Amino acid sequence: MKKLSFFLVMILTLRIFTFHIYADDHGTSICDTTQTNQPSVTAKSAILMDANSGEILYSKNINTKRYPASITKIMTTLVAIENCKSLYETVTYSEHAINSIEPGSSQIYILPGEKLTLEESLYAIMLESANEACNGVAEHIGGSIEGFVDMMNAKAKEIGCTNTHFMNPNGLHNDDHYVTAHDMALITKTALSNPTFRKIASTISYTIPSTNKQKQQRPLWNHHKMVKKTMFNFDGVEGGKTGFTVMARNTLVTWAKRDGLELICVVLRDNGYECYGDTLKLLNYGYKNYKAYTPLTHHTFAISDFESESSDLLIENIKTFSPYTLTVDGDTSYSILMNKSTDASSIQKEVSYDEKSKSNVFNLYCNKKKIGSVPFTLTMERP
Repeated sequence: MKKLSFFLVMILTLRIFTFHIYADDHGTSICDTTQTNQPSVTAKSAILMDANSGEILYSKNINTKRYPASITKIMTTLVAIENCKSLYETVTYSEHAINSIEPGSSQIYILPGEKLTLEESLYAIMLESANEACNGVAEHIGGSIEGFVDMMNAKAKEIGCTNTHFMNPNGLHNDDHYVTAHDMALITKTALSNPTFRKIASTISYTIPSTNKQKQQRPLWNHHKMVKKTMFNFDGVEGGKTGFTVMARNTLVTWAKRDGLELICVVLRDNGYECYGDTLKLLNYGYKNYKAYTPLTHHTFAISDFESESSDLLIENIKTFSPYTLTVDGDTSYSILMNKSTDASSIQKEVSYDEKSKSNVFNLYCNKKKIGSVPFTLTMERP
């Protein structure tokens, strides 16, 4: 009972003696944007983005329109997942879906009238880059290929893409089918928030069982060499998508995660295996220079963490609870992107009560600039 009363008093204290109330802001930002020794890449456009905050760590011609080739299929897969009733619904492949792709382009040789589940079709799209699978899924989800492409373009606009336009679901060349490196990173960032997409795109191999048209099983293999960890190995790479057409040249999307920091790398119009070399350079640069700081990882904070020029009365009230230990409970995955040269002790914490979310909030500052906020609750225990 005594412990509970202390908890209630503390909550009331924080609600009464508040200061600098901010709107609900759960985004993260970067502390110290200093960038040194940026790599040189052969790709005509390239970007390295923090998957959590969207902060750009490296850029080269990121707003220039380029042909994406098969990295288009990231959007195709995302739109299909978001608009299906079940991954186990049946996709029946029409002659048009199969015969409207370019001869010799990537496919898994689906037959007219063949039935695959949507899940099997999406694995064929993301692993083997099957163009006919894209068409079949588009007809199934959108009613027609054209209808599905309209859904793709609507999704791009919703995400915030400003220089992207799709003409088909597979990325086969069309002069009016284009993206930018920045838009492609935004599309990938959005896709990564979907756990089903993550699972499919990070899979190394998958087997389609026998169907109504083909008795033999079909093994599928991820084309991304860094995901397969064959010729190009980078610790932390989880998934990605390859692309190539004569007009687009090589395109590559890759995401990796180390120590809580997830980075997205996009390279457009690159030359052969240099797309992997450029990706390695950019990922090495990112993890060498940046880190994720998680302010609530350790849960327990000293009284000094609540100090502020405008909170003398708040601090005095907290000090009356000595010798109790003040414990902060909140989102321990919440992170702030920081330059590795920046000391975490330079992050200032300021306590407030947010009326909109009805929660206690840590407002976080770096060099007097607000870089984020995270809600929390308090409990007290004897040491």
